[in-house]
Amino acid sequence: MGGLLFSPNGRIGRNRFWQGMVVLTVASVLVAAGAVMLGTLVSLISYLLIYPYICVYGKRLHDAGLTAWWVIGVWFGTMVFNFILSLFLTPIFMGEEEMAIQEEMTERMMSGDFAGMMEGAEILAAELLPLTIFLTVVTNLVAAIVVGLLPTQPRENKHGPVPGSGAADTFG
Repeated sequence: MGGLLFSPNGRIGRNRFWQGMVVLTVASVLVAAGAVMLGTLVSLISYLLIYPYICVYGKRLHDAGLTAWWVIGVWFGTMVFNFILSLFLTPIFMGEEEMAIQEEMTERMMSGDFAGMMEGAEILAAELLPLTIFLTVVTNLVAAIVVGLLPTQPRENKHGPVPGSGAADTFG
């Protein structure tokens, strides 16, 4: 599993890619929940997940004969998708209580009470944790489907042998 998550070199087939995506999605959900329950400093752990995401996506892109630089496009696409999806879903997840918290946060910010605003933000984040988890899972799923369904190049390419062939390191 270490080679899958921490080595950007080589190729991986669809099965290994999906394994990596399940691990990374679970880790992302745990970090998001931990940030809400334990404090915002926990959210800094999410930066540690960037490199494993690059490795998993990059190797899958290599398998399709593409450069791993396309990970930037995947990342940008997931940000846009997440933003659009959150625009539609946030009103559904926000009830009257959450709207009142948001209004109070705005009033506190306008009056210069940034500590009060941040306190409200923490409460609102806890109230909207189900939305955050849903967005994380759906965004990862959509990006994984797009990249995961790329066809494997049937022959060795500049990134290595075909995954699953005798010459490939399928467990790396």
